[in-house]
Amino acid sequence: MQRIKKGDTVQVISGNEVGARGEVERVIIAKYVDRFNKVTGNNPNANKVLVRGVNIRKKHQRAVSQTRTQTGIIDKEMPIHISNVMLVCPNCNEAVRVGFKLDGDGKKKRVCKRCQTFID
Repeated sequence: MQRIKKGDTVQVISGNEVGARGEVERVIIAKYVDRFNKVTGNNPNANKVLVRGVNIRKKHQRAVSQTRTQTGIIDKEMPIHISNVMLVCPNCNEAVRVGFKLDGDGKKKRVCKRCQTFID
């Protein structure tokens, strides 16, 4: 189970965008692949998140053919390493650490470490 999921609100805790908040558009989990293209595990050094409105970079896009619609200098959101963001608790409205607990049905759910409420 992941600590940060698509649709969560996160806050950046290190880098150029410290303190910026945004919604997670995509979580990129990198996998280790052996020489037979078989997945052997996760690569924790390459896990990243794409946050809306945070870490925007300029990309110089040239016109290649009639199919590409955006040309010139475009703004593009770049991924941030997952360790550089913290989940914002919907109850506390603060950046918090995430834990896991079993709820009444025996399902594993995410828990805010500050206020001990279920996030999911």
